[in-house]
Amino acid sequence: MVTRKEVAEKAGVSVSVVSRAMNNSGYVEAEKKKRILEVADKLGYYPHPVAEALQKRRTKQLLFFCKDLRNSFYIDMYQGMVEAARKRDYMMVFNGSMDFEKIRDAMIDGIIMPNEVVTQHYLDTVGRNYRLPVIAASYGNPARFSRAVPRVEIDMEKVMELAVRELRANGHKRLALAMPYPFRTMDVRRLAFCSLMEEVYGNRIKDYYIGIHREELPEDPRILAFQEDEDRESGMYLPEEDFFGKGELAAQLFAERKIDATAVVAFNDEFALGMCKRFHALGIQVPRDISLIGIDGSSARKYRDPCLTSVGLFPEKQGARCVDTLLDMLEGKKVKYVSGSPIKLIKGDSVRKLE
Repeated sequence: MVTRKEVAEKAGVSVSVVSRAMNNSGYVEAEKKKRILEVADKLGYYPHPVAEALQKRRTKQLLFFCKDLRNSFYIDMYQGMVEAARKRDYMMVFNGSMDFEKIRDAMIDGIIMPNEVVTQHYLDTVGRNYRLPVIAASYGNPARFSRAVPRVEIDMEKVMELAVRELRANGHKRLALAMPYPFRTMDVRRLAFCSLMEEVYGNRIKDYYIGIHREELPEDPRILAFQEDEDRESGMYLPEEDFFGKGELAAQLFAERKIDATAVVAFNDEFALGMCKRFHALGIQVPRDISLIGIDGSSARKYRDPCLTSVGLFPEKQGARCVDTLLDMLEGKKVKYVSGSPIKLIKGDSVRKLE
């Protein structure tokens, strides 16, 4: 039986370098790795259980590393990935544990990250010495990656512009924004909304912001229903994904604070649907009493009466483009560092035209 030591001697490297090359567990120069794999192939050395993968130089699997298994946006994105991967003879696998160390044991050729925050944390930890190709779904939020990572980006500034323009076209001048983050967040949605509405509100703009977060509601026991928004052990900021529940609380606060806005832009569709439910329970009718617009254009918006008006982000198309870009990287093709993904206003019945 051929041993790893024999492969090392034939390739003129150490056993540890052979191990890194065979297991994708650390950096090895491209030419040296190629030589090691060629020697292993010639000698017939293929360690179980990845023998077939080594022979083909590919596992034919890509990983979508995303913790949120309940958010319909990510489910739609994953479906787009699955279809795009199938067309190119690949399989998608899903990991929702957010345990970066598990990536080392996964038989995959590349990783798709769900956003900038997760990507940056991965690159700063496990990804520092684990050089699998990575691509990120991106939303224009600030991030400093330790190495170049291609992104498939949705322009959230334009998304907010579309939402505000639609409401203004229907006669709404006083708008509110409901988010799962504190007002200080650098999320593009919040920054774009403040820029667009500054001329209307001036320094009163925070009065029209509803942030469902412990920082915004430190004395409100209702916020305790939601888990902490930060992974204390790793320090990674991961928003709790019960957007529907936070949407319900946002609608309750809107009514309690007697905010005089005639329309609300919600963080995403699930957040908006939660607001719809609570507004209905409070006797506030959408759109008769308050107009509401979401962001995502997810399939879930169709199952609520009234049908939610939303800015469609087409997550299935973003997911498909992530797969195609990642596979192009694996095939040695030149790819764009940042590529766009389409957006479009999807009209429903949740926005009323004011006379």
